[in-house]
Amino acid sequence: MVNYLPLGYITFGGPQAHIALLLDLFVTKKKWLSEEMFTELYAISNALPGPASTQLAFTVALIRGGVIPGILAFIVWSIPGGIVMGAVGYGVGQIGATSELPTSVLYIERSLAAVSIALVAQAAKQLVGKLMVDKISCTLAAIAVVLVINFTSTAWLIPLIMFCGGLVTYLEGEAPGWIAKYKEQKKKRDEEATFRPADVVAGSTENLVSSTADAIQPIQPVSAPQKVVTPAPEPKQDLHIYFSYSMKAGAVLIVLFFILLILAAVLRSYDINQPINILSTFYFVGAIIFGGGPVVVPLLYQYVVSSTNWLTPTEFLMGFAIINIMPGPNFNFAAFCGALAFRQNGWTTFVGAFLAWVGIFLPGLLIKAGVLPIWRHYRDLPVLKKIFKGLNSVAVGLLVAAVYLLWMKAIALSSNKVASLGEYSGWTGVMVVAFLAMDTWKIQPWWVVGAGAIVGALSWVIDGRP
Repeated sequence: MVNYLPLGYITFGGPQAHIALLLDLFVTKKKWLSEEMFTELYAISNALPGPASTQLAFTVALIRGGVIPGILAFIVWSIPGGIVMGAVGYGVGQIGATSELPTSVLYIERSLAAVSIALVAQAAKQLVGKLMVDKISCTLAAIAVVLVINFTSTAWLIPLIMFCGGLVTYLEGEAPGWIAKYKEQKKKRDEEATFRPADVVAGSTENLVSSTADAIQPIQPVSAPQKVVTPAPEPKQDLHIYFSYSMKAGAVLIVLFFILLILAAVLRSYDINQPINILSTFYFVGAIIFGGGPVVVPLLYQYVVSSTNWLTPTEFLMGFAIINIMPGPNFNFAAFCGALAFRQNGWTTFVGAFLAWVGIFLPGLLIKAGVLPIWRHYRDLPVLKKIFKGLNSVAVGLLVAAVYLLWMKAIALSSNKVASLGEYSGWTGVMVVAFLAMDTWKIQPWWVVGAGAIVGALSWVIDGRP
């Protein structure tokens, strides 16, 4: 619990930066998990609907401490940003919205974005060194990078390449056995086809004597059997994984996920009352989002602006600008939308924010909690180890691709200038210094994040922009 307290306030930069912080804290420093287990959990999170980084943070606490610590860790992780976004939604509903933020805030956000690139680059470097062990792993990671950076808006892409990556390494592992079995069966068929019974009957006396002489050999002294030394098994790195519920309970959670999804789909088609509409709509959205935070914003626009008119386009853009400078998961944007969807009810606007916040997070946490005991029980099977090799390779590729996507992130620091983050030499310098500080000098990431915010504020002062 204590380890999670700072995370709700320093996890700037989106899901990829969150993954980098979690890797540094729980793998490198705390050594709660190995790189292989961490990447497996990350791969599963990407293959399931919901917020990948939040699911991963929830998962680490769940398998280390149990259900209650897992829930508390999730609350500590996400509630600070959720409260702020709900409060902003309330304020926008009362006084109106503007889609522009103060320039000083934009400077800070861009500096933090530069730091987040360094965080992701450091995590990618660590996992590449550990998990890219052969040509197949490197090839799968490279293919994932190429696909993700070219088709970022395709929601089903990540689950698809996860599936294909696992299939490739499964076939890689099983193919030698299949080939050897085929060759053995072919050899047996060839021997049966060339066997002639007449050869046995037509054997000569010389052959009989020769075979008898060969059969009688002098008795050789029997040497004492040598003791076979079995190497001691390597100690596992993940011995302290704790579960407080069984696979049956996990199956119940998965069934509950689908029951609530069907119920939400039915309820949102009827205009019963606004609280039910909000809860069912955001649960439905949370259950069909693949790809995590980057996908949630355009999908929410469809459901809260285009379909229901709960928000105006200007209000939505205002919330989008704010969520990009907030720490914590991007799914906290739902609290902003829920508050505005319930704006006509005064202070109970926060009820709408809470229902939307619970609705969008609940499906991802349910499905991940349901899958975990099944994964834990079967992850040591040889066939799953082969599959996870491919999933892990793709997951590393996703982190490498994130470095490029964050680098190319569009920013605007003036009314007539829009460019990518990488085109600003100052922010590039911030990124390089941040990477050096964490990777070489081993400075804690939260100190680097804080320094990044200060650098952004100083840049605004030096530039003298209004």
